[in-house]
Amino acid sequence: MKKLRIAQIAPLWEPVPPKKYGGIEIMMEKIINELVRRGHSVTLFASGNSKTKAKLNSVFPKSLIEMNVDWYHRSQNLINVSNAFRLADQFDVIHNHAGDNAMFFTQGTKTPVVTTLHNVLPTVKSKESDEYIAYKYFAKKTNFISISLNQRMHTDIKFNFVDNVYNGIDVDKLKFSPKYKDYFFWLGRIHHGKGLAEAVEVARKIKQKLIIAGNITCKSDEEYFAEIKSKIDGKNIKYVGEVSEKQKIKYFSNAKALLFPIRWEEPFGLVMAEAMACGTPVIAFNRGSVSEVVKNGKTGFVVKNEKEMINAIKNIDKIKRENCRAHVEKKFTIEKMVDNYEAVYEKIIKNK
Repeated sequence: MKKLRIAQIAPLWEPVPPKKYGGIEIMMEKIINELVRRGHSVTLFASGNSKTKAKLNSVFPKSLIEMNVDWYHRSQNLINVSNAFRLADQFDVIHNHAGDNAMFFTQGTKTPVVTTLHNVLPTVKSKESDEYIAYKYFAKKTNFISISLNQRMHTDIKFNFVDNVYNGIDVDKLKFSPKYKDYFFWLGRIHHGKGLAEAVEVARKIKQKLIIAGNITCKSDEEYFAEIKSKIDGKNIKYVGEVSEKQKIKYFSNAKALLFPIRWEEPFGLVMAEAMACGTPVIAFNRGSVSEVVKNGKTGFVVKNEKEMINAIKNIDKIKRENCRAHVEKKFTIEKMVDNYEAVYEKIIKNK
């Protein structure tokens, strides 16, 4: 395709890539690096401590987390977005990852704009929030990309979706293992929505070894973990803290399966794709994008509750680890993701 001048707008909470936690920033690094590799001219609007193959344009030297900015404060992100739109005529397309902050600027530019929605979409229950008000007003006036079809189902707002693009991972960096050791694995933010308590309870009931890895980001998460901590004996059920990329891959590759008993409508659970790339099946509650990412009975099991999860654990050897890897190579690679984003860029430039 024609080589494009592309602006990528990041939220400022974490640098690109993030030092530790930061799903949006992780995905942005992958998208940007692949676009640059393909010969596009990419400018990243992000915090000054980002490290990127693109041209970096920043108005703040550090990420907002490092600057101790309150999570609900919008000004810095709005300044970052406005800086990108100030230079809009220098680009063929603007790709926004900073949520509703960019909505206020899309109508004032002739440059095509598309926004990837990375999070759960607001509903009428939050109709008084800034996010809901902004999306409600601009939903039909700009272009949006979902990261799963399920993500679209949980909002009353009528978004102008131009496509659905699944997240992609660097399969080559994820070591495939045809064999496993005697433990199950749980990975994620230590948060009630991620279902850690359910994973621990399942492991205790059937006396299976469980390794837990994850980060704690706020006081409510600390309180949640405190309620579970007494059940983590350090032997059969072990918490190893927040892990590095190398450690994560090792735990994935050697696990019998990833337990993913989520309690919320997660738009795209990246850890599911990462686990399967290592050959590790996924046993997950049927919430959010789970049924789009996991092929039930082929790359893991999609279950309704703890009872069904226990039954799936007992049948985990029916899943061929080679099928898990092949599934990811077909649907969830960086190359596949960027192919789809390029197609979106072409579409919205043609229709401008």
